[in-house]
Amino acid sequence: MKIFKSILKYSITLLIAFALIWYVFRDLDLKILFEKVKKANFTFVYISIALSLISHYLRGYRWTLLLEPINYRVNPFRAFIAVMVGYFANLLLPRVGEITRCAILKKTDNVAVPASFGTVISERILDMLLLLVLIFFTVIIEFSTLSSFLTNYFQSAFANFNMSFYLLVAGLLLVIVLIAIFLFKKNRERIRASSWYKKFRPLLYDLISGLKSIGNVKQKTAFFVSTALIWILYYLMSYIIVFSFPETSGLDFFAGLSILMAGGLGMAAPVQGGIGTYHAFVGGVLMLYGISKEDGVLFATLLHTSQFVSLIVFGGTSFIVSLFLHKNPNGNEPENSKP
Repeated sequence: MKIFKSILKYSITLLIAFALIWYVFRDLDLKILFEKVKKANFTFVYISIALSLISHYLRGYRWTLLLEPINYRVNPFRAFIAVMVGYFANLLLPRVGEITRCAILKKTDNVAVPASFGTVISERILDMLLLLVLIFFTVIIEFSTLSSFLTNYFQSAFANFNMSFYLLVAGLLLVIVLIAIFLFKKNRERIRASSWYKKFRPLLYDLISGLKSIGNVKQKTAFFVSTALIWILYYLMSYIIVFSFPETSGLDFFAGLSILMAGGLGMAAPVQGGIGTYHAFVGGVLMLYGISKEDGVLFATLLHTSQFVSLIVFGGTSFIVSLFLHKNPNGNEPENSKP
């Protein structure tokens, strides 16, 4: 039953993705698009891919900084391999990349999956906050250009939003949480004495330790610098593609911020690999800068496809490499502590 649900969920996300692709391309002349692709300057595409690989390596390096406070020492290259395999897995099945990269690190460096998964959750929360900051500053800088785009985006997102229903659900969840806390406190000793608690306590401790890792990072300067560089590289790998086409080569640096913001929203949508949503959002935002729908969609397609293919190639290669990596000879056996 669980496998059937996973297959159904995957099929639905793919169906939505292809429906969005059809919607984006339905009025465009594919022959003209292919002719323009043939004339594109792919030098900038290759540079974009190289920049993305550097950003992925920095993400692996930053991950090692999050693992250090919970007593795991991991080589940045091994962390990079795990990150790339995670991206590769996400292309095959939605939302499995995070746990896959943790599983790879367990295999290569004996890092407990709950602990590494906790750090990944912390990393995702940080990235989401930074995306919100990016949206905020981009809107301030490009307000006159982006106001209509964001108004349409959020109107469609909340078109069917029922405030009373969500307030009721939130209230019920709050009541359930309060009851759970009350029951736990009342039966704390009995719960701690139970066999299942003793079995899962180490896993729970590892997960909590991972979640708290950002606040306990030892090399704070390296962590914040690597985070800044990751987002700078995200910007550069998106913006540099504008020089692949004469029609988009005149876009300025501020337009690059809008491209990064729209791409972030497209990738954050619950659709497999951002297929369709990325094309619609990036193509839509470029139209606000005087770029035709045809050229905007072409730009988004080239950027998205180049990154998609690079993740398949380098992610697949990383998976093969991970099969031949010997387990870290130094081992990773952190001292057990009480939660």
